[in-house]
Amino acid sequence: MAEQKTELNIFNYLNYRDFLRDFYDMKKKGPRGYSFRAFSMAAGFTSPNILKLIIENKRNISVQAAQSIAKACLLSGNKEKFFLGLVAMNQAKNDAEKNIYYEELKQLIPFSLRRELNEDTMRYLSNWLLPVIREMINLNEFREDPYWIHRRLNGTVSPNDINQALHFLFKEGFIVREKNRYVAKDKMVLSTDEVSSLAVRNYHRQMIRQAEEMLEKIPMAQREFGALTFVLPESSMEELKEKLKTFRRSLHEWAVLEQEKKMGEIIVQLNYQMYPHTKKVSS
Repeated sequence: MAEQKTELNIFNYLNYRDFLRDFYDMKKKGPRGYSFRAFSMAAGFTSPNILKLIIENKRNISVQAAQSIAKACLLSGNKEKFFLGLVAMNQAKNDAEKNIYYEELKQLIPFSLRRELNEDTMRYLSNWLLPVIREMINLNEFREDPYWIHRRLNGTVSPNDINQALHFLFKEGFIVREKNRYVAKDKMVLSTDEVSSLAVRNYHRQMIRQAEEMLEKIPMAQREFGALTFVLPESSMEELKEKLKTFRRSLHEWAVLEQEKKMGEIIVQLNYQMYPHTKKVSS
């Protein structure tokens, strides 16, 4: 009897552990059943429980081990390369490495399936200009003229960049045309997957750099920068995070109501960062 081939599409995954979990579940539901011992043996491991530990994120794997696991999952060609790329991206030590592997993954996935990588989300949050223009469209006086937009922006950007941004927003459905003008659609729904999380972190880095630029560029009367350093019990950190989230939601609701009462006239960026300066060390 020919060996069963995987019915799973590796290109639909952003985390190799999720793929391995689904592959194992699929094989286990098959007519002959399956066990972690059998899975580990197929991948060439002597430890019967090693695949279980890998799936549960209790063990990382080497390149050589990843190659053996890919063969056990009947992956070859670009599918095997994609699996190895996922392993590299998921286990990368920093976001700079993750971004490099992400770009390599995009080249391997079939063009018709590239939306599975949330590429539109990644690009949307990787360019500060895209969210800004999407919000500018809500301005009553908004014009679809890149030169008009260019004159209104404080950030450094060219009319050509603006034109490309408008094209992307329309093509990917972040804005639509209604009654001869663009309208922003509430399409931006972020998940917690690998790529979306990476995109969000990239976005925050951009906003931090933008804030540094605006510190010099914008008059003090038009901006508000502040900082606060204080002591807290470590057990209060979660409550502090919740207070900040509540404040952000409340501020957003207030802004929406203000825009409903009278059309918006200016796009505002609000950033805040909270992190511990100290850490516990062994005595």
